[in-house]
Amino acid sequence: CRQVENPVLHLPSYADRYTDIPRLTRLKFIAQVCPKLRVPALELALDHVKTTYNVTLYNELYKKLCAEVGDWSNKQPPETAPPEVSQQAQEAREAQQPQEEQPPENLQTQLAVEEPSTSSGSRGRALPYDDFWVKDNMIESTLMLQELDAELNFKKSNAGSANVRRILEEIGDYHEKSGNMQMAIKFYARARPYCTSSENVISMFRNLIRVSIYMANWWSVLTYIDEAKQYAFGFENLAHDVPQRLNCAAGLAHMGLKIYKSAAQNFLKISYGRYDFDKIVAPEDVSFYAGLCALATYDRDKLQLGAINSEAFKPFFQLAPKMWAALAKFYEGQSDTCAKLLREIEDQVRLDVYLAPHVDKLYEMIFNRL
Repeated sequence: CRQVENPVLHLPSYADRYTDIPRLTRLKFIAQVCPKLRVPALELALDHVKTTYNVTLYNELYKKLCAEVGDWSNKQPPETAPPEVSQQAQEAREAQQPQEEQPPENLQTQLAVEEPSTSSGSRGRALPYDDFWVKDNMIESTLMLQELDAELNFKKSNAGSANVRRILEEIGDYHEKSGNMQMAIKFYARARPYCTSSENVISMFRNLIRVSIYMANWWSVLTYIDEAKQYAFGFENLAHDVPQRLNCAAGLAHMGLKIYKSAAQNFLKISYGRYDFDKIVAPEDVSFYAGLCALATYDRDKLQLGAINSEAFKPFFQLAPKMWAALAKFYEGQSDTCAKLLREIEDQVRLDVYLAPHVDKLYEMIFNRL
């Protein structure tokens, strides 16, 4: 993706829109594409990754931060024997990608930041490697997986389906927080035979869809959405509600696959009052996704009816007035004004991890229509 040289973004406020994996994903991407925000983005990501079990990501982020502000004095990682783990823990470890090299044990290097950090507002703040958190986290996560493994085996022999399903979901949650998405998918999917209600099944599909989005596995997202819809159609109370709740995921998948018209259709069907996908995609993001995909693919009449004058979608556009204005100016034939508005939001949309890979293509399609 193209580098963003002059960002207009208050990074802490932006990061606060998201939680868990989405916050880390977005901060990592901003650090990748925006040199001016790289250090504060990495600092915020390092702080947030400590809410997970992902030591590998912590080390990866820390090494990138070191590359920006200096080098650590020692290069060799500590040679520590890994704690004894259960068979399931070993399986999880083998399924993960190779571990990044860890900084040396008892690292005392203090790295001074030469540029002011927007996350802390200070100059020359020391950035120590949190060796205590790394060791404590590794021990805690290993013990937790062992406990979950033992509890799963016990519940399978001595408890009902609901209890087994709960443990399988907790193991899936553990792997998700550890950054091992393949294992998370595996355990979420294994919960299907133990679902005791329609709500359990829909929850399982939402887990699978969410993790598939984290992996950018767009065909899997669409497959799980179709399966969830087919299941929901068998229940009167779910047939209308479930498809609406999956529109954002469907829009993301179609956009990821460069099927922009279908992406626009799905985004524009999202109901603001029932929107519950904000942990991954903030409402402000939805307006840009829908607006750009619609501008690139809709004819003027459809743009007016489906987007500009859509009362259901209006609350989204109120969060991004320039996007709505660009749509309106395009419809009115004011090409120069529309182009100016699109240039004004360009840096902002290029910082979005899901939209940035498509900005060049979408802008080319739109400008060819002006």
